[in-house]
Amino acid sequence: MGKADGPRDRRPWRGPTAGQVLRGLIAVLGLAIVVFGFVRYHDAYDEGGAYLDAPVCGATADGAAQADCLRPESGRVTKKWVDANSDSTSCRLAVLRENAPGRTYTVDQSFYDAVDVGSTVELRFWRGRVAEIIHQGHRTDPQTTPWALMFRIGLLVVAGTALLAGGLAGAFLGAWRIQAVILVPLFLLTWGVGARLLAWRWPQALTMGLSALAWLTAAALATAVAVVAAED
Repeated sequence: MGKADGPRDRRPWRGPTAGQVLRGLIAVLGLAIVVFGFVRYHDAYDEGGAYLDAPVCGATADGAAQADCLRPESGRVTKKWVDANSDSTSCRLAVLRENAPGRTYTVDQSFYDAVDVGSTVELRFWRGRVAEIIHQGHRTDPQTTPWALMFRIGLLVVAGTALLAGGLAGAFLGAWRIQAVILVPLFLLTWGVGARLLAWRWPQALTMGLSALAWLTAAALATAVAVVAAED
């Protein structure tokens, strides 16, 4: 008979420490903030195209009903010009509205060619913004870039990413300066590129997929540098 096995070294299982629990909660909080930022981004995408299926407001529509319909208003083109630089060319129209001061709109080339100075156009408003401009069968969606909205979303995504990376790595104050190398460009990309993607109206799956891929890459880099900082 073989020798009986000696007593095994069994160490009692100890649960996570208070520090580990705290770091886990911070990581979860960071992820929740990032998810909320992406939900806001998804809502902004849906809001940008919601007018496509909206009816034109009737003449008797009250203020409550106008929130979900296109409100028409007449305007007159007072100026048209092309802004050209090394990267792109933008066609612009100055339109004087009948009930408000004039504004400048960026339109596509075909609509720009269809109107002249003095042409009467119809502006269709959707929840406070011009969603369409129409002239004799030609229509355009004025290109607007939601800079203010994306600034807030960018702050949410970066704050959440910083908490998530710091919680996973267990490093906060010591890693902030290192993480800034990743987080500052992440904010600028979220703000700039995210706003452009909303304005370009690419397919939703492509827009959200590119945004998620970019964030996953940045979050992995931020976590990696936080881990390095924690080990130093």
